[in-house]
Amino acid sequence: MNDSAADGFTAIRAHEQIGYHGRPSHRTDILPMNAAAIQSLIEAGLPGAEVRVATEDDTHFEALIIAPQFAGKRTIQRHQLVYATLGELMGREIHALSMRVLTPEERDAGRS
Repeated sequence: MNDSAADGFTAIRAHEQIGYHGRPSHRTDILPMNAAAIQSLIEAGLPGAEVRVATEDDTHFEALIIAPQFAGKRTIQRHQLVYATLGELMGREIHALSMRVLTPEERDAGRS
């Protein structure tokens, strides 16, 4: 993952990351997530955040997250904050999540 990505947009495919939770996850007894549920989890974990989540297949998700908690943090640290809100759902129910993570100031400055 590139911390210096100019747009703050990177993708993670949890099934390709060996050891994200210390083991690969190929469970078949898990329920699919939807965009609204993921959005609610992120909003609950990052109070005051503006969150938009989209998906075409309820497996691969894209999120725009604007949160004051991201101030002073590098991209990887911002992603870690989001992962903490999702817990073990990452790599299981949430197969892949692409995130664009900005502070309110970055959004207002027109960072794209």
